[in-house]
Amino acid sequence: MLVLGLESSCDDCSAAVVEEKHAGPVLRSLVRESQDAIHGPFGGVVPELAAREHLLQVRTVMAEALAKAGIGLRDLDRIAVTRGPGLVGSLLATFSASKAVAWHQGIPWVGVHHLLGHLNAARFAAPDLAFPALVLLVSGGHTHLYLAKDWMSLQLLQKTRDDAAGEAFDKTARMLNLGYPGGPVVDACAQTASRAGVPFTPPKFRDGKASWSFSGLKTGVKLRVERNPRLAGAGAEDPEVQELCRSLQDAIAAWLLKPIPELSRECGALSLIISGGVACNSRLRTEAEAMAARVGLRLAIPEPRLCTDNGAMIAAAGALLEPEPGPWSQNADADLKLGA
Repeated sequence: MLVLGLESSCDDCSAAVVEEKHAGPVLRSLVRESQDAIHGPFGGVVPELAAREHLLQVRTVMAEALAKAGIGLRDLDRIAVTRGPGLVGSLLATFSASKAVAWHQGIPWVGVHHLLGHLNAARFAAPDLAFPALVLLVSGGHTHLYLAKDWMSLQLLQKTRDDAAGEAFDKTARMLNLGYPGGPVVDACAQTASRAGVPFTPPKFRDGKASWSFSGLKTGVKLRVERNPRLAGAGAEDPEVQELCRSLQDAIAAWLLKPIPELSRECGALSLIISGGVACNSRLRTEAEAMAARVGLRLAIPEPRLCTDNGAMIAAAGALLEPEPGPWSQNADADLKLGA
């Protein structure tokens, strides 16, 4: 089965062709148009600018993905597109375009929940993964831990009590004037550090649970920069900036993984999946590998290009969904709930 997957829930416009085989999905092509240069001057995504850019990009990414896969529209067995959650203006670009193409060509069409896409990104490297599995979905908008009984189910176990982990990377990069998006530049800066700086104090909660909070981490960085204003303009070559980035990265990786061992025992988990943009982080990937080995979990982290928002993950999830007979009345949903 050949599936065209489309994703534009935030600031990346992406299309991919995936061939679903008995052994799992095979990536035939992947095209991603980034808007980093557009949103960089603002230090974050501007929804109206993102939506307008998607309208300009959607036809190009679809055509390029088909061309790279060496197929035409008539060769497709299905079109899958992100239905939500996300920025509604951005969602509507590929959502509306995909429905129009599917209707005109008579191709089965299916809307996909964005988080199921991130879950299924792991199928490319680990299609035979054992369940139940803990699923850590971590990005600029999500820091959630789920229990999955299969590739189409996510049961929420816990989520951040305030900000997402990805926000801490973006805001730190902005305070240090390192560039945008923050995750890759902070990671690169941290890897050049000869040592970590002063560690950040982990959050503590009255209920004693190993939960997540990242608002205090952003405040901690802000206070350090205020005490040493030179850091804001020193650049990535400065040793103190490198040490600060490494401390931040060490903290985020440690805090994210802390609940995993206990919850894996409680849930009888056999595997751990980590996906989302923050799953590209080198420290998190290294620490997760060591922790999974200690606990006895099989670890599945998609390759970096499949961790960030992309059409391949949507195609992989869409291949497992049954298209509805009359989907044309469906609309994009910025707050789409799992199971909807």
